[in-house]
Amino acid sequence: MAKAAKTTFRCAECGWTTLKWVGRCGECQAWGTVEEAGAPAPMAVASAPVTSRARPITEISVESAEAVPTGVDELDRVLGGGAVPGGVVLLAGEPGVGKSTLLLEVAAMRAAKAPVLYVTGEESAGQVRLRAERLGALSDQLFLAAETSVATLASHVDAVAPQLLIVDSVQTMVSPRPPESPAA
Repeated sequence: MAKAAKTTFRCAECGWTTLKWVGRCGECQAWGTVEEAGAPAPMAVASAPVTSRARPITEISVESAEAVPTGVDELDRVLGGGAVPGGVVLLAGEPGVGKSTLLLEVAAMRAAKAPVLYVTGEESAGQVRLRAERLGALSDQLFLAAETSVATLASHVDAVAPQLLIVDSVQTMVSPRPPESPAA
């Protein structure tokens, strides 16, 4: 039995969406701007050619998914042994608690073995360089870019081919392609 599509509500000011009506936008805090947007249009997905066959799980190698230690023991403990290649870790916390400093330390430790790309969207490259000097985190394998464009970030990744990519912070990144608006 198919589920009925839920109605969504959208802020006319900023585009924030929610599943229930509210008098005040949860994003821009404007009053009386949240309107019914209707149900999202169902998406049809066409099947695509298989690129690799499905295999029994017992045949799958775990070597490529083993955690790589970051060099910071407590972070490795929290991550279950380190960072998993191809994985994504979102580090969150209050401003000023040391997220950027911790990430720069991890970047420097990893740069001793392989290229690392640290992309800063909140601070200038000079500010990050000064922090790296204070930490003793300078390395020719630690690449730094001050960017907020996702497309430019991708170009840096292509050029550097890093073993570790740090984006500080992801909320500063913008895409050249505008988000799709919900169907009315």
